[in-house]
Amino acid sequence: EKYSELGQNTYHPKILIKLLFYGYALGERSGRMISRRVETDTAYIYLAQMYRPDFRTINDFRKNHLKELSEYFVEIVKLCKELRMVKIGQINIDGTKIRANASNRLTKDKEGYAQWLKKTQSNIQQILEQANQRDAVEDQMYGDQRGDELPEEINTQEKLKKKLEEVIHRFQDEKEKINFTDGDAKFMKGGNGKIETHYNCQIAVDANQMIVASEVITQANDRGALELMVEAAEKTLKEPVREVAADSGYSSYENYEYLSKNQKVGYVPDQKLMKVQKGEYSAYHEENFRYDEKNDCYICPEGENLIRYKSRRQDSSYRQWRQVIYRGTTCPECVSQSLCTQQPQRTLARDERRTLVEQMRERLLSKEGRKKYLQRLYTAEP
Repeated sequence: EKYSELGQNTYHPKILIKLLFYGYALGERSGRMISRRVETDTAYIYLAQMYRPDFRTINDFRKNHLKELSEYFVEIVKLCKELRMVKIGQINIDGTKIRANASNRLTKDKEGYAQWLKKTQSNIQQILEQANQRDAVEDQMYGDQRGDELPEEINTQEKLKKKLEEVIHRFQDEKEKINFTDGDAKFMKGGNGKIETHYNCQIAVDANQMIVASEVITQANDRGALELMVEAAEKTLKEPVREVAADSGYSSYENYEYLSKNQKVGYVPDQKLMKVQKGEYSAYHEENFRYDEKNDCYICPEGENLIRYKSRRQDSSYRQWRQVIYRGTTCPECVSQSLCTQQPQRTLARDERRTLVEQMRERLLSKEGRKKYLQRLYTAEP
């Protein structure tokens, strides 16, 4: 339906689809590189049926048919599943920051855009005043034109003013920052350690490195992507995912709770597990206090009990607490008090979902768990 009978003959869409997906399979994303391949690479030449579409044709086809190409991606995964190329069961999730094609200096808060708009309005007024002064020589300026067209500099500034007004209306709060060129790109720390405008790109792969789901998010943190990727994979595969492996960037009480409630086995280490294994925490760090589930108390490194003291909860859009506070009973008499706490009594906060973290650690430290987690290192991260 998008093709017209007018104009030059078009390349059949099957040719361009084959070139794009074959390039994707080999890690080739550039339309320019694909256009070179159809002249030199026998596989590309065969798929192109000896035609030589240029890079602009390939790029325009991709840009104009993103929705359809996304649907074909899903169909390819389904076909691979029917051919038993996809191993259903465990998926491995990972993310990477991709630099946005947008200048960092054009990312501003609402006040910054308001100042830019004010400056633009001033420029427009100045240009109009200059135009009025030149009315006497408009025949020389416009030649055979009518003489009532906007000067190009005014037209450009008016377009800028309109775009600035549109961006300002997008702000949800005063602290938010939006990039003028690419409004969806956000400041994130990239692989080079620099904080620049990026997108957070996520993939889920099976044991054979078949990508079964991919998403792009605008949050720098990966924690919010785990549920998204699991559900995207299940939508593509048309059956439930049983096991999920991801690095510690995806760890959170909410994600552990999601996996547990949906009967999925997780291999997602918390961010303290590696330090615990290496023994990097001091002797009196909270990780060296042992929880006694039977008596509902903590036992400190000196063998003394911290008993249940009080509970506290907080449910907000940015933070959720469901904690029980435990407090020492013999701290003033303890010879190690100064090493343990600066308060009269040592306290520890235990989240009500802490058991999920302990179960996850036990699973990861098992022989089977180590093997399952290692799988993601050579499937999702190469």
